[in-house]
Amino acid sequence: MDSVINYYNDEDPTLNYDAGYLFLDNGAYTARMRDIELDVEKVIALQEKMDPDLTIPLDYPFLPQTSTLSMEKMWNKTADNIRYWQDSTNRKGRLVPSLHSWSKKSLKNNISWMQKYADADLVALGSIVDNTFTNFKGFFGDRQPTKELVNMLTYALSTITDQSDFKVHVMGWGSSPLMVHLGYYLGIKSMDTMGYRRKAAFGKIVLPGRGERHIGDSSTTFGGRNVWSGNNSEDLELLRNCDCPICRMNQDLLRSDWKARAIHNEWVIKNEAKTAEALLKVGIDAYEKYLDNAVFLNSGLNHLWQYTKLRVKYHRISEILFGGC
Repeated sequence: MDSVINYYNDEDPTLNYDAGYLFLDNGAYTARMRDIELDVEKVIALQEKMDPDLTIPLDYPFLPQTSTLSMEKMWNKTADNIRYWQDSTNRKGRLVPSLHSWSKKSLKNNISWMQKYADADLVALGSIVDNTFTNFKGFFGDRQPTKELVNMLTYALSTITDQSDFKVHVMGWGSSPLMVHLGYYLGIKSMDTMGYRRKAAFGKIVLPGRGERHIGDSSTTFGGRNVWSGNNSEDLELLRNCDCPICRMNQDLLRSDWKARAIHNEWVIKNEAKTAEALLKVGIDAYEKYLDNAVFLNSGLNHLWQYTKLRVKYHRISEILFGGC
C-alpha cells in the first residue's frame, strides 16, 4: 500500500522499491488532515504514471464538525469523481471507489448508487458515520476499537452484502494484530493503515497475535506497557522468536531506529493477515477457535471480541430467520 500524497510534489514520481502488487491510495484523507486541496488532474496523472494494480478515485472523506449537508455535498463530489475516473482514465478494472455515508438511509442510498454506476469488484469503506459525528471530540485517525465501531461496521458490511456484490476494503483499519483479526472476522476483504508507522515513531512495536508495546527503556509507560518491564515473559518470548527482517538481522535496532520498528510492525501485520486468510479457508469455526484461544483470551480487548462474536452471529441468525432483514 502506498499513497499519492507521498509523491504529490515530485517532478518525476517513481517507486524506490519493488512493490510486487501496488495498491495506491489517492492521499485524500492525509490531505484533508493537513488542509491541502488536491488537484483532480494531478492525482490522475500521478496514478497513470505510477501504474498501480489498484487505486482509489479522488474522494472527499469527512472530518469532525462537518455538517450533514456538507457531508452530502462531499459525497456527491466523490460520486462525480468515480464516474469521471471510469470514463477518463486508463485505470478501468483497477479502480476501488470509496463509499461514505452520514446516516443509515444515506448508506443504503449510496450503496445502491454504487451498485448501479461503479464498475468495480472492491469498494473502499471510508467515512461511515451518523449525525453525532459533527460533535465528535478526541483522537481522530486510525479507527479505534470500540463497540460503536463494531456496530457501525457490522451494519455497513451486512448492508453492502444485502444490496450489492461488492467485496469490502476498509481504510484506516489494521494498525495492530488484534484489529486485523477483528476486521477479518467481521468480513472485511482487505484493509490498510499507516498506524504501524505512527506507532513506530512513538517508540512502539506490535507483537504477533498481540497489541502494541513500548520497546524503549523500561521507564516508558505512555500508551501501554513496556516489553521489558514487569512480568512480560510471554511478550519477550514472542519478540525473541520474531522472524521479521529486522529481528533476523539485529533486534537491537528496534530500540534505536523508528524505521526499523516500522519494518518490524509492517511485517507482523502482514503476517497476521496471512494467518487470518489461511484459517478462513479452513472455515469460520476454525478461525473463531483460534481467536478464542490464541489471540484474545488474555487480551485487554477480549470484551470487544466477545461482543463482536455476538454481533456477527446475530446477523447470521437474522439472515436465516428473516432473510437478512
